[in-house]
Amino acid sequence: MKKLLLLFCITLTGCATYTLFHDNENCIGTREFKILQALDDGALAYECTVLSGCDITNRLVFLDWQPDVDYYDGLVVKAPSNKCAVQNGVYRYTNKQNTQKTVPVIKFEFKDSPKTEEDIAERLEDIRKTMYAACVHDSKIHDKKEDTKFCDCYADQFVSYFADTVKEKSEFLDDKLYKLVKKKCNKLPKWLNK
Repeated sequence: MKKLLLLFCITLTGCATYTLFHDNENCIGTREFKILQALDDGALAYECTVLSGCDITNRLVFLDWQPDVDYYDGLVVKAPSNKCAVQNGVYRYTNKQNTQKTVPVIKFEFKDSPKTEEDIAERLEDIRKTMYAACVHDSKIHDKKEDTKFCDCYADQFVSYFADTVKEKSEFLDDKLYKLVKKKCNKLPKWLNK
């Protein structure tokens, strides 16, 4: 999950920073996906199309992990109304026939540029909620307990640092974030230690 957090940090500070505050030109037309197999960090799913529905002959993709969504086999996942599906990298796995497969990774990102300060606040809260959920998930895996107090502090510091880097147009640095977290939250958990 540390990889998920780091990947999320990189994504936020890379192309997703752009799509958080501008129209997203990377949206694909597919809005629904049917889960074939739920995994720890996401799910293998089939795209659902107007012509063929959620048929197993449609393109297989990897749906990235989302906070507050419990994937299970057969679930139909829809892009939230203010977001769209975006292809972002690839996922590799080995199937039952011991053959390596590669499928596109699908994430849900905001589709339009924010129109109001409320839109910007909603996007920052979305980041906060995601970082909090990822932190709680990681604390359960690595520390065997849910550290909600730390995760609340961590999510607040992440959003604050992220907003500052966007405002100042500066580079997002993991080390700088970790120093800020340690100072404000009084510790750095095992899963954030390098």
